[in-house]
Amino acid sequence: MADLPGIQDLLPHRGAMRFLDEALELAPDRAVCRGRVREDNPFLRGDATCALTLDPVALVEFIAQAAAALVSAQDLARGPVQGWLVGVRNLGLAGDPVPVGAVLDVEIREVAKVGGFASFDGVVRRDGLVVAQGNVKVFKAGEDAP
Repeated sequence: MADLPGIQDLLPHRGAMRFLDEALELAPDRAVCRGRVREDNPFLRGDATCALTLDPVALVEFIAQAAAALVSAQDLARGPVQGWLVGVRNLGLAGDPVPVGAVLDVEIREVAKVGGFASFDGVVRRDGLVVAQGNVKVFKAGEDAP
């Protein structure tokens, strides 16, 4: 896609739950998005004695939101598609802390689709290094199960 839509046009997420800031690439079965870990992220952990970092499990949500961006981009006239994360498989987390302010690049590829269900392989990188990877399964609202 030459002119990429704004992330607000692709994701139903609002406020602190929108983890992605922009779509960098959108293709029929692939997306690359970017997000910065913000101070209002609800998945930060830590306290006054140590720096706040992102709970590593929250990296799954970065993958799921990139998948949502791709699904919405496949039919822009429909607007942001509501859906649910229904499964995670083969999740690998690097374990290194991801601090507030870190910029994360998320690449996903749609690997299967049956009815309203779709499966996406995703990788999250910080400074080019993989911090998470795995497969997410999502269900689009308004779709019938097979």
